Amino acid sequence: MVENFTPIQSNTLSTRAKLRNAVWCLVNKTLFRWTPSRFGIFRKYRVWLTRLFGSKIDYSCSLMPSCKIEYPWNVTMGALSSLGEDSWVYAMAPISVGEKSCIGKDVYLLTGSHDIESPRFTLVTKHISIGSAVWLSTGVRVLPGVSIGDGCVAGASAVLTKDVEPWTVVGGNPAKFIKKRVLEQ
Repeated sequence: MVENFTPIQSNTLSTRAKLRNAVWCLVNKTLFRWTPSRFGIFRKYRVWLTRLFGSKIDYSCSLMPSCKIEYPWNVTMGALSSLGEDSWVYAMAPISVGEKSCIGKDVYLLTGSHDIESPRFTLVTKHISIGSAVWLSTGVRVLPGVSIGDGCVAGASAVLTKDVEPWTVVGGNPAKFIKKRVLEQ
């Protein structure tokens, strides 16, 4: 069996996409990261940098300087959403975030994985969709292909492997339904 396993050593994205991402990663680790986190003008500056590389992130969004975004041209974020400290947005496929959503500290949004049944360990990418008024709290992991409905809350360190219904609270590994989320009037 092991003889038949010949994993590829690189992803199958085009050379152009890899080079574009390499340049972006340099910008992300320097000009983006070296800005103060608390001043509004720098928030807009960080959004502007991602938009230079094709993102569709609203200027009212807050991107913490320590967040890592790969393939920003695949990222869309609605008004007043935020991306927390040390979060990782691995956007090999599209990632969309609605309005007023909070992506917390150390959250990973992962669109790339591998086909474990392929002898080549082939790259598999699937989009992630996150609705409006969502809170992904500290340490949440969202796996490829997951859709998260409006108003959802994912508890600390939850691993989202399946779609999440609107206005629910989930937690655990893998994430399970805890309760409906009801906003007080």
